This record gives sequence, structure tokens and C-alpha cells, in this order.
Amino acid sequence: MAKVTMKEIAKASGWSLGTVSRVLSDAPGVNEKAREEVLQTARRLNYQKNDIASALRQKRPEGIFIVVVANGSPIFDQLAFRLKDRLETLGKRVHLLRVQPDQDEGELTLSQMRQSMPSAIVFLGTRREKLRKLYGRIPIPAVSVGANLGNWPDTNLVSFSLPDTEIFQQVTESLFEEGKDEIGVIMNDRFAYSELADRYLGIQYACYSRNRILQENEMTTLQPSTYEGGYEGLKQLLAKNGKLNAVLVGNEEQAIGLLRAAKDLNIVVGQDLVVFAMDLSEASHYSIPRLSGIKRDLDQDVIHIIATLNDLETKFSNEVPRHQELAWSVEWQDSCWRIETIESLK
Repeated sequence: MAKVTMKEIAKASGWSLGTVSRVLSDAPGVNEKAREEVLQTARRLNYQKNDIASALRQKRPEGIFIVVVANGSPIFDQLAFRLKDRLETLGKRVHLLRVQPDQDEGELTLSQMRQSMPSAIVFLGTRREKLRKLYGRIPIPAVSVGANLGNWPDTNLVSFSLPDTEIFQQVTESLFEEGKDEIGVIMNDRFAYSELADRYLGIQYACYSRNRILQENEMTTLQPSTYEGGYEGLKQLLAKNGKLNAVLVGNEEQAIGLLRAAKDLNIVVGQDLVVFAMDLSEASHYSIPRLSGIKRDLDQDVIHIIATLNDLETKFSNEVPRHQELAWSVEWQDSCWRIETIESLK
């Protein structure tokens, strides 16, 4: 639905545009009759004042906000610090805003913007539904990393994500083809950030293509994105299914915790159990055994994010793609054999 403008309120109320502007900005010198009629018309038309746009007109934008969700994948914390370092090297002032699990990242961002107006915002791990609430309320360049917003109508916002659904579908189908049909999944709460729902959908597609009924309670355990979460996750999966022979893991820290649990339980990863993990970084090279999975190139992500912010500031909005793919590659090591179909997604 299109936003109601002051011109529309002026036309509907019969008062001049100047009077409407003074009423809606709570300026003095307006008679009570005009104020009451304008406010009644604004309520009837469901007018919403854009406080952020008003603040932007009154303040000189300064610095860049990096908003990172604390309960998302640990990869977002790593990306946040690399991005902050690079921007500061370029002479930018950076405000790092960490959103705790009990906070609403959308409302917290808007609140911070009213106090200090940035020149741009980078959202890391922000949930798709929270970004939708911000539609039309951020009049400055913004980038979201994590949630695939597709054809997002807001010309100020560009999203970056992985093809999570396709990756998880291909991995799951390939495991089925190799006889690894007792698959378990360790994830954080899939509603904690939008990537998780996309990954789970890929597993569903793979099961449906095999005429299998996805038994969520038997296949999945929801754990924190920590070493302890991976450790406890493997034990819970084995308690549900003693024939477990493959595990898909949501992030690197969970996968490393799983490896420790497997060692304690005398399970040989790569033989008794194959493991494929998302969001690998350099740390996976030091795990025993070394992990297979999707490796993120955070340095390339930083370059692409900064370039996109510059494009949003200097180009016409329709020249900047609304969605772009994050830099990634497939890392084949000891925990899982090579799956050629994953390479074909690139």
C-alpha cells in the first residue's frame, strides 16, 4: 500500500499544505480547529510520520552503522569486525551495534538513527521479517547480509545471501544416493535468522523428491550456534536414531563441537559418520579431522559490501541489483567426500 503524503492530507482536510506540515511537525502557531481536523484526517488515512527522514533533513549524516544479530551464525561476528576494520582504514567512522536475542533489531536500529544519523547501514544476520518492517523507513543506502530478500521493492536496500535452499537440497540428495539415508541435522532455532528456514526447506525438497516423509523430530535438533551446541546436538541425534550415518551442520562452531563429541563416543568421522558444515572459515583447517562444507570468503564479502554502498550513493537505484550472491566455495576435506553436484551450483 502506498504511503499517505502530506499533499493527500491537505486535499482531504481542506487545509493548506503549509498548515498540514506545521500540524504534523507539532509546530506552534496553529489554531486548534485546524490542528484537530488535520490530525483526524491523518488518522483516517492511516498516515505514518517518517521520523527518520525528518532527522536526516535536520542532521548531517555521519558514519556507518553495522548491525549484527548476536544469536545468528558466528560468521556474522567475524564479518562485522573485518568490515569495521576495512571501513576505518578508509577513514570512515563506524558504529557497531550488537543486537541481543531479546531485542528487536528493527526498532533498535530506528531508535539509534534518531539519535545519530549514519550515512549508510549494514545489517548482518537480521531476520527477513524484521527487515520487512523497515520498508520505506530507511532513506539511506543499506545492505543486508544473510537474508535473501529477492525482488525487494525498497531502492535503498540490497541483500546478499548464499543459495542455501539449493545447497542443502543437493547435499541431502547426494547423501541419499550414496546410501547415507540416516541423516541428522543440527541447527540453531530456524526462526532465529532467515537463512535457517531456507536451509530447512532444501532438506524438505530432497526428502519429497525421494517420496520420504520428513520426520523433523527424528532428523533435527535445535541447538545454540556454539561448540557446546554441536557437542550436545550429536548426542541428541544419536539418542533419536542409533543408525545415524550423516549430519548436516549449520555452522563451523557447531561442527567442531560435533567432532569432539564423535571422538568421545568412538565414532570415526569420515567413515562411520560423514559431516558437512556451512559457514566455514580458516579455523576449520585446524580441526581433526578437517571439515568439509561451504567456506565463506569474508574478505571478498567486505569488498562487495563496500562497493555496493558506494554504488547506492553514486548511481541511479535501478542500476544496482537488488540481490547479490555472497562469495563462497566448497571445501572438501576428511569429514565428507566430494559431491560434484554442489560444485555445479557455482
